[in-house]
Amino acid sequence: MDVKNNILYIHPAIRTYRVGIFECLSKKLNIKFFWSEDMSKSNNHIFEEVNRILKTTDIKYTQAKEIHSFPIDNFSWGLFKLPFQGYKIYIFSNITGVPYLLLAPILKIFGKKIILFDELWKYPIEVNKYKKIYPYIKFLSKYCLDGVVTAGSRAKEFYVDELSFDDSKIEIAFNTTLDTKEYIKDKILDTKIKQALDTVTTKKRLLYLGRIVKYKGLDILIESMENISDEYELIIVGDGEFRKECEELVNNLNLKNRIHFLGGCLSNEAPYYYKNCDIFVLPTRFRLDANVQIESWGFTVNEAMALEIPVVTTTAVGSGFDLIVDGVTGGLAKAGDKESLIQKINFVIENNQDNKIGKEARKHLLKVCNYDDNYLAYEQAINKAINGK
Repeated sequence: MDVKNNILYIHPAIRTYRVGIFECLSKKLNIKFFWSEDMSKSNNHIFEEVNRILKTTDIKYTQAKEIHSFPIDNFSWGLFKLPFQGYKIYIFSNITGVPYLLLAPILKIFGKKIILFDELWKYPIEVNKYKKIYPYIKFLSKYCLDGVVTAGSRAKEFYVDELSFDDSKIEIAFNTTLDTKEYIKDKILDTKIKQALDTVTTKKRLLYLGRIVKYKGLDILIESMENISDEYELIIVGDGEFRKECEELVNNLNLKNRIHFLGGCLSNEAPYYYKNCDIFVLPTRFRLDANVQIESWGFTVNEAMALEIPVVTTTAVGSGFDLIVDGVTGGLAKAGDKESLIQKINFVIENNQDNKIGKEARKHLLKVCNYDDNYLAYEQAINKAINGK
């Protein structure tokens, strides 16, 4: 089968970190895209990012018109037209995504090939709505899926161990993003952020950059600072519903002089924060009582490592298992364990002479995460689906 013009990729929306692989798939296989989420309902920053990308890419796509009065994300009447548009192969994102759940059995009846891209490596069985659909999820995996492309090794293990999916039909396209080292050329912005940080502290810096929500474990990092060298202070870049509680914790621990909340930043500013700090920490915990229980991947790990910044993260972060070679490219702490986090941070502090850990981090990142290998993984999955192998 000539796959060109025969593949539709159904994905929520295009983001900066997906541009490389999506453009590659579009150019080499002429894959068309269907964006199932209307990003106009998102915050202005994300909406601006998506629109900017779509104006500068040659990817052929259709934008769904979500029915916002319907209490389900990624749902539109346009989904039901897709099985009748002549495609032979359909690629979906996310095993619990509405387009996949709705269309997979219909497409299989029509004799279509179905491939799934997924980051998930722990099914949220503890959450009632996901628990209810779990038997259906297993049914689709057994009878509808022809291939899977996962974002990392842990996700592949999940499909094999949890869903008993055929190992030979799973390819890994490690989550890849822009090489931040190639995008730190704005000297004015670099100077601005460096000066802002120097105003806060002239000591060495640990950096937390991301949303301040409970599952990301900022409170654990704050508590850890009591046992981190006084030569280091913690810079917190981000905002969110958990910030007030974290600020109160800082006050209660009398750490205001060592921990600094700087608020959120724009995506183009983030690389300059990494660049002007010494160690990046993503202290995510497991939250089994919440809709978001883990860090499916954690692109901030990629972004920091690309800039030769050592990373300490935890076993609740998907990228930690593929990007963190413990003690070599960074530190991998036990999720939710303050003592483990302290140990890993102190190890990096004490063993990063001449930034050898940071240099190994970038080298390992570029070897594991690149768009050429991502494309080959998709190509393999597509060929196997076509040939029934």
